[in-house]
Amino acid sequence: MVANVRGRRPDQPREMTGKIEMELEILSKEDAEAKPAGKGQEEPNENPHLDPPNRPATSFLWFTSPWKSLRYIIWNNYKWYIIGGLILLLIIAMIGLFIYSAPGALSEKLISQL
Repeated sequence: MVANVRGRRPDQPREMTGKIEMELEILSKEDAEAKPAGKGQEEPNENPHLDPPNRPATSFLWFTSPWKSLRYIIWNNYKWYIIGGLILLLIIAMIGLFIYSAPGALSEKLISQL
């Protein structure tokens, strides 16, 4: 028997907050004694065999490793937006410096020709 359960928070009834995929096997007492199982991934890890969880390298402890968390969470999702924003800021700074220095350079050139 395989059951899919959807988790919801009582204060946010329309927002799904998690999913659980669960396999439930109902056995008689004799069958249960013949097929022992440990809690979680403890021994004996059979009936069914549980593979180790596939967790990301950050483990989402941002306060212990903030740069690694930024790399995995923010950089992977927003890399091109960040690069584009930095290039745009560089172009705006260059245009601003040109507008700031152009009148002085132009007036020096005009005065030096006289």
